[in-house]
Amino acid sequence: MPTVVARLEPSKKNAGRGTVYYRIYKGHNRRMEFSSRLHISVISWDETKRTVKGDNPEACRFRTQIRTDLELLRKIITEDDAGLLTMGDIIHIFKRQRTVFHHPK
Repeated sequence: MPTVVARLEPSKKNAGRGTVYYRIYKGHNRRMEFSSRLHISVISWDETKRTVKGDNPEACRFRTQIRTDLELLRKIITEDDAGLLTMGDIIHIFKRQRTVFHHPK
């Protein structure tokens, strides 16, 4: 069964910032990752828990988005009983079904 994790990739151009990526592991040495398009401060990332730390509204919104995205990816993978979907298929379905939590203005 494939597994999915979130990880932070620090920006090479903007020190102190980074992008959250989702990494799918399928099989022994096969993996694929793609950007969540969530950009956060590097110091707000909890590497142990693989999520955003803090109690401010933005941290809560990012945590909710990451949790929801990971749940959707796991659902897509679980529903593929026959294992027919490629990782590219999984990502395509995810991007079509993803709900983005917008920051209230």
